[in-house]
Amino acid sequence: GRLKVPRLRRKEGLFLVEGIRSAREFLGATLPLPIRFAVVSSRLEELAGGSQLAAALEKAPFPVLSVDDPDLSGLSDTESPQGILMVVQEPDVPSPETFLGEGGSPPRVLVLDGVQDPGNVGTLLRGARAFGLDGVLALDGTADPWSARAVRAGAGAMAHIPLLRQPVSQALSWLEDFKIQVLVADAGGTDVRSVSPPAGWALVVGNEGGGTRPLIRAAASRLVSVPMA
Repeated sequence: GRLKVPRLRRKEGLFLVEGIRSAREFLGATLPLPIRFAVVSSRLEELAGGSQLAAALEKAPFPVLSVDDPDLSGLSDTESPQGILMVVQEPDVPSPETFLGEGGSPPRVLVLDGVQDPGNVGTLLRGARAFGLDGVLALDGTADPWSARAVRAGAGAMAHIPLLRQPVSQALSWLEDFKIQVLVADAGGTDVRSVSPPAGWALVVGNEGGGTRPLIRAAASRLVSVPMA
């Protein structure tokens, strides 16, 4: 229950992973994300991919507790749990230099500026992983990326892509120090298909209602958009 309350979740430094796909991703995480324990119910074996996950959990180095379906539902953050819940330790805070490529080459980074909906945060992280970006910066004002809803929407992306929460001033200072160009997603920007990006760039996605804050727009080298009918 404590992990469902934002303040207490942050204090514990733990987060919930639910669902077969997400659990599978965190079992094979490429980032150091210790799994404290897992809770399973008989429903897991009834769903696609569940029996394979159950077999993998038998070899897991952490405790796996079996409970009845109603008990798991009481622990879950979803209405229809898939018979698997993990409690995972939030990773150590990476330094921005973690994002740099081989030989310190400039990275490609997604920046979340005040994205308030946890589902949107998770979806954007999933997109960052899908496009092979080097990291994600979540600026102050952005929803907790380790909340149960964000992790669920991320579908395991957080197990593979470095994520750093930073105040906007620190983030802009780091981007400037490493000469990483700032691109801002904006409906009035240049068609992204006509843009030739530099070797390293940071694409900023702003708040759902207000967009990006003026400080970031002032630091941007270009506004880019995806044209829509």
